[in-house]
Amino acid sequence: MISFQEDEVREAWEEIFQDKYHTNIQEIADSYPDKRSLMVKYADIDTYNTDLAMFILENPDFCLDIGRSVITSLMPSGWDPSNLVNLRIIGLPPDSLVDIRKLRETHLGKLVAVAGLAKKVSAVKPRMTRARFVCSRCGAEVWENQSGMFLREPLMCPNPNGSCNKQANRFILDNKNCRFVNTQKVEIQESPEGLRGGQQPEKISGFVEDDLPGILTAGNRITLNAIVRPVEKAERDKTTIFEIYLDIISIEFEQHEYDEIVISEEDERKIIEASHDPLLFEHIVKSIAPTIYGLDEVKRAIALQLFGGSHKVMDDGTTIRGDTHILLIGDPGVAKSQLLRYMSALAPRGIFASGKSASAAGLTAAAVKDDFGGEGYTLEAGALVLADKGLACIDELDKMTVQDTSSLHEAMESQKISVAKAGITATLQCRCSLLAAANPKEGRFDTESENLSDQINLPPALISRFDLIFVLTDIPDEDRDRKITEFILKVHRRGQALQYKDQEVLDGVDLKEIRDQTSNIKPYYDIEFLRKYVAYSKRITPVMTVKASKMIEEAYMAIRMSGKDKKTIPITARQLEAYVRLSEASAKMRLSHFVDEEDARRAIDLVEYYLSKMAGDKGGNYDVDRIISSQSSRQRKNNGLLLGIISSCPDKEGMLYDDLLPLAAEEGFTEAELKTMLRKMTANGMIYSPATDRYKKV
Repeated sequence: MISFQEDEVREAWEEIFQDKYHTNIQEIADSYPDKRSLMVKYADIDTYNTDLAMFILENPDFCLDIGRSVITSLMPSGWDPSNLVNLRIIGLPPDSLVDIRKLRETHLGKLVAVAGLAKKVSAVKPRMTRARFVCSRCGAEVWENQSGMFLREPLMCPNPNGSCNKQANRFILDNKNCRFVNTQKVEIQESPEGLRGGQQPEKISGFVEDDLPGILTAGNRITLNAIVRPVEKAERDKTTIFEIYLDIISIEFEQHEYDEIVISEEDERKIIEASHDPLLFEHIVKSIAPTIYGLDEVKRAIALQLFGGSHKVMDDGTTIRGDTHILLIGDPGVAKSQLLRYMSALAPRGIFASGKSASAAGLTAAAVKDDFGGEGYTLEAGALVLADKGLACIDELDKMTVQDTSSLHEAMESQKISVAKAGITATLQCRCSLLAAANPKEGRFDTESENLSDQINLPPALISRFDLIFVLTDIPDEDRDRKITEFILKVHRRGQALQYKDQEVLDGVDLKEIRDQTSNIKPYYDIEFLRKYVAYSKRITPVMTVKASKMIEEAYMAIRMSGKDKKTIPITARQLEAYVRLSEASAKMRLSHFVDEEDARRAIDLVEYYLSKMAGDKGGNYDVDRIISSQSSRQRKNNGLLLGIISSCPDKEGMLYDDLLPLAAEEGFTEAELKTMLRKMTANGMIYSPATDRYKKV
């Protein structure tokens, strides 16, 4: 690499500033100190001299110090030289982008770009840059430049005429006349879309100073242009092992979704070619967790969730979410967790967490002790915030804390999390789709139960925010069980055969035959291609055609009106929005700018399947209250009948159970139903029992 002398670097900065940044420097002079940073594009330096641009990356401290002095020299007359102006370089080249886990000693002292998620941001605090000390013996003034986190005191008094004779002495710090700069600590972690398999995201801390503190919040997707610095571990004994941190020069906020996934021209050609496949939808469904048998409808729904609908901002600023939320409820051993883990790896931006064993930050956000060692707290982003503009896979949703449950209401609908913890009030973005799994209260799902809320430890208001809910039951069935058994054994045999190379031979077993017979277990599209396909589809915002709109309207109204005579609510506007989101996702899957009848039909079929399983009764009618309410319409009607019977009793002590049973039988209640209703009505405070086997209206 060509080396540059100080005068050469100074001359280069002068020409670059005067050619392209003269107006910017004048603006700083006019509005100082409100504006005190000059943003210089790396491309402008590269255009002037490529070798110099590379030299700056290798020797940033040397070059930036000269650049700052040049800016001061170019200021108008009357400018105070003590007013420092920051020189910040932005838009570093792609080869300067380094993964956090790949930072090595070769990067120390060099300017690099690090991209990721702001996981934790501390409060803004002043840091002393130049300290004024006063000698306690002679009163001499001593200035000491400060760097790092620890205060550095003078070693001896510089006064030649003082009574202290330049010996070591006690110095008094003059806080009032010291110079300070605002500073803030930022902890950044790797973006989930860049991870593979079971990799855990690496983290690194950095410091921003002067006018940069205060612009970041936890959850922001950013690129930090910074100098990598070593720092000795804070241990009692001296050590040769050092930590690294980032001395941040500039911050760039992510402008576009999924920029981290590089799509080449060849990839784009393959993606467009695949989008014209008439069996595209079926092939994508086959590529989702192929080692899990069946669950076809669930996989269809998840495939559409992967692509998602369109986020909309209305004229008055109101936003309408485009992300689809799906809840899987089921018995143990039906592959819920396996499906969630697969999707978190498949999604271009996926986060997996468990409601039971979530970190300190939980699913939303946590207030943690300030890293500067003060009394204050700072916010740390949780799983949903980290999954912003991606897919959050939350297992064991029913085991989460009450605090997270209440936060999820807002997170799922308005896609924001309002935090009020430890004196911190903030709003964090969580524009993500939620794929959640939960277990029934009693361990296994009761298909005869009237209400979903009776079976799962989640409030009905939260359940109602899911667009689609699927129940996965494990009921013995000889034919189905045999197919599952054969499939699982095939999966294991294929896994065993894949441990051998293609040409290897094993006596007594035909490895090639095993691989050929189980080829259907292999995903149609490999994960890497599918990730790129989904990322590419996010560029499209489809518009609904008149025919598709009419089709959805008629399907919705037909179901809505079916409950008119029966005084039930078969479907609500939330399911109507689910129609729209699913149809938009279907269009994006085809890379189409239009939502047509095929997309509308796909959405209608999925929603009707979900309603028939979750809200349907034996007569083929729907009652959405079975899902989103603690009581179905039928239960409310029956409660009213029973309350009427109990209220008609003239005895002030209440009605005896033996008198109640025949009257309830006349209304069509069995004894088992009556006992269940009495127990629930007592628990809900509708009736009470003044004596054994007596019931009275509250």
